[in-house]
Amino acid sequence: MSKAGITKSNGFLVLMVISLVLAFMLVPVVLAQAETGGVVAGEGYDGVRRIYGDNGEVLLELEPDELFIFTMNSKILEKSKPAREKLIGQYIREKFPNLKFRIVDWDENGIRETHFERSGVYPDLWFNLVANVTADKNTMFIDLTELVEKYNFDLSRISEACMAIVYDRGMGQVLAIPFQINDYILFYNKTIFDKKGISYPYAGMTYNEAYEKAKALTFGEDITMYKGYAQHPDFYLQQNQLGLVPWSLTEPNKIVLNTPEWVELVNNLARFYQIRGNKWNSTDDFFVLGTAAMCVDTIERLLQVTLHPEYVSSGDIQEWQRRFAQNGLQPGTWDIEPLPQLKEGDESTYIPNVLGWFITEQSKMKETAFQVIMHLLSDEVQLARSKDGIKGVLNNPELAEYYGVNIPELQGLNLSAVYWGKNAVIPVRDPEVVGYTYWKVDLWKVFRQYVLQDGYPPDLALKRVENEHNQAIQEQLGQ
Repeated sequence: MSKAGITKSNGFLVLMVISLVLAFMLVPVVLAQAETGGVVAGEGYDGVRRIYGDNGEVLLELEPDELFIFTMNSKILEKSKPAREKLIGQYIREKFPNLKFRIVDWDENGIRETHFERSGVYPDLWFNLVANVTADKNTMFIDLTELVEKYNFDLSRISEACMAIVYDRGMGQVLAIPFQINDYILFYNKTIFDKKGISYPYAGMTYNEAYEKAKALTFGEDITMYKGYAQHPDFYLQQNQLGLVPWSLTEPNKIVLNTPEWVELVNNLARFYQIRGNKWNSTDDFFVLGTAAMCVDTIERLLQVTLHPEYVSSGDIQEWQRRFAQNGLQPGTWDIEPLPQLKEGDESTYIPNVLGWFITEQSKMKETAFQVIMHLLSDEVQLARSKDGIKGVLNNPELAEYYGVNIPELQGLNLSAVYWGKNAVIPVRDPEVVGYTYWKVDLWKVFRQYVLQDGYPPDLALKRVENEHNQAIQEQLGQ
């Protein structure tokens, strides 16, 4: 054998030895990952977990090293298992290939919150509306501050408007990490606009302009009554573009609604429902009946009515196709724009309707769950999800630039409307100002009971709701 051949052979043997050494070095790591789910060593449960139904039947069985993810308040995830894999599952699987996990949506197999306590089995990760969980009533979710600090997770990457809700609801704690925003946008029916020769809505259009259009677009034709405008009054107040909250910013245990800002806000929308024939029912006037010229609804509604097969069940697609055949809402006959603005030059959208991740106190896989959260909040995942039609929470302009590019059914629509403007930011109250508890305020009464049903003027409706709540608060404190 030549000297060159011997050298080459020796080099090969050296590489083989190095490879074997590395392989043996990696064995403990691989085994540890297999035993712990591939994320954090030592985390997991002692045995199989079972969630039982009302009659003792097993609704769900989980392995000891299986991460249990529970989702709610998302129609897309509720209606479509493929959507859960596309929007959440695939990213966990790619990053943590050894991690076992199960994603279950609310009421799937009949599973609801009551079954967790009854079975003593709780989710590790819980996906829900951030505003729905407050520190004073929280008995389930942990303060994530320690994990945020341990893993140096940068919360400043997340939208200020989203984090303001987290900080205010948490009363000094971080109970949730925002994940996505089911924001509100303006839908409009071109066919109805064309009937009256009215110009279409545009980004930056004021409510005054929308009101003038609504008056012209509320009319009867043959035996059909068309409505100019539909905007859910509850969400209009709850998610308002001024960032107003119904609680005092200086006094504990006090509701404050009878202010010039709240009165202006209610007056602004009330006039639309004073147009004869433009009665508020629901946004079904737009989507189901095809008789509303404009309506305000969510991004999830956008994804549903464009009938993307991964986000809508086959049965729902057939039903919507039947409706659209009847009401004429075919591709090209409608489009979207941002919400109207309260004043010329404003660029404000609603307080974000933000959903986020919570980790339960009962979880024995807390650090694993948090590492999953961190990955789902990476720029890479948030951008990929934005391409798939989900509005993200990061301060990253690329999310807007590439929104919806992977969804064929969205093409041709004005997708710039989704990220246009800035979400209104609520004030973060000092925990001492919050008072005894985070008081629930029935803002729905302002419009749907007093203004629209009983005919109250806006200032009196606000004063009535404010007085009712403050009286109830004093009675509870007295007890």
